[in-house]
Amino acid sequence: MKKTLLTGLLALSVFWGGVSAFAADDAVELQKLQSQIEMLQNKGDTEKLQKLQVEMDRIADVLDNLKYTEGAKSKYSRNRIYGYGETHYNNFLDENGGNTQIDQHRFVIGINASLTDWIQLNAEVDYEHGAQELEFELGYLDFRLHEALNVRTGVVLIPVGLLNEFHEPNLFWSVERPELQTKIIPTTWNAGGAGIFGTPMEGVNYRVFAVNSLQSIRPSGFSTGAGVSGNGGQSGRFKSSSGIRIGRAQPNELVAEDFAATGRLELTQLYPGLQLGFSFFVGNTTQGLISEGGRVLLTEADMKYRKNWFDMNASIVNIDVNDAAALNAYCATQNAITAGTCSTDTGDNIFGWNVQAGVHLPQLLGLNTSQDLISWFQFEHIRPQDSVPSGTAPTAGVNFDVYQVGLTYRPIFNVAVKMDWQHRRFSNPNFAPTKVGQASDTINLGVAFMY
Repeated sequence: MKKTLLTGLLALSVFWGGVSAFAADDAVELQKLQSQIEMLQNKGDTEKLQKLQVEMDRIADVLDNLKYTEGAKSKYSRNRIYGYGETHYNNFLDENGGNTQIDQHRFVIGINASLTDWIQLNAEVDYEHGAQELEFELGYLDFRLHEALNVRTGVVLIPVGLLNEFHEPNLFWSVERPELQTKIIPTTWNAGGAGIFGTPMEGVNYRVFAVNSLQSIRPSGFSTGAGVSGNGGQSGRFKSSSGIRIGRAQPNELVAEDFAATGRLELTQLYPGLQLGFSFFVGNTTQGLISEGGRVLLTEADMKYRKNWFDMNASIVNIDVNDAAALNAYCATQNAITAGTCSTDTGDNIFGWNVQAGVHLPQLLGLNTSQDLISWFQFEHIRPQDSVPSGTAPTAGVNFDVYQVGLTYRPIFNVAVKMDWQHRRFSNPNFAPTKVGQASDTINLGVAFMY
């Protein structure tokens, strides 16, 4: 009897010590029982030891119930809150830029929840510009069926380019996102839809989705205000200076007549330190507002390479816009009916590329530290009006090149302090003399964090 009680008590004590949520009252009782058993053992009082067995059975029931509850919680309710944010200082040095400003550009709150061992929820809400703008960044369910084949559905991030899916500010060196990821690829770009993703073999990753397409034109009687549920797609449109960017508004602000296919393939083990990526997006964009479809075909390729202290990446994007002349003609008619900014100068081809190279200075100097200081250079060739349809006049100052140098300091990976100088040179789409040679210069400072 003594041996049985001691063995049982020892097992209960060990389990109790490993369960953080054990009730305080039962913990005290268990400690008292342990002391009483030791005392009764010394006295050889078998009768009282038997009575304590009843109390031990009760506590065992409590622990069994607690074990079930904690096990269920750890298996099916693993919730994690995460996020990121960034603060920017932009000093425009000439009249071609803008006003000097400090901006709490964004603060993002995200939730990752394992609802079961194979269903996960991911969602992010983005508070932008000092919480003056609120955006629903993403919100989808992952059904993890197999390493090679899984299902994602909800508001998903479009799998195009290096930055759209992984756009946390610590993951790129410049203070502001690269121009290629704003003027050409409209980061952050989301849409409602569903698709599959997985890793069919080591070094090969893919995502393929069917999603609500872009919206290239606004309906009759449009409003330039922000949209709400059922607003009839009054926000979506293409624009000469930003290409397809405004056509990717929040899902509730767009008509959902047209759907698109999009996907990405990544090859990560072709060569040590090298990753290659290929992306596409294709779909009509007029959402049934005119007979022409306004099909957009975006193709993209990118690479990342790092060897020791040397680090680089590059991307190239081409976007073909069918029926651009019809889009512009429709907008000219709508602008005559309703005062607004439905664009009449959308290009029929949009093109851009960039290349960035950096040196991790502590590693170059052989310093034994986990901190990092990166000196980098970036060039970007941005052409939202790479070509325009017949009858549409090119817009001066839309196309430009960017030369940029900077320093990025990371005391830890989750924190980055950035500074860079950006020189932007404008050109006319057809290299007419208007604005050729005109330029703007900006000094940017920023602080970024992830949590």
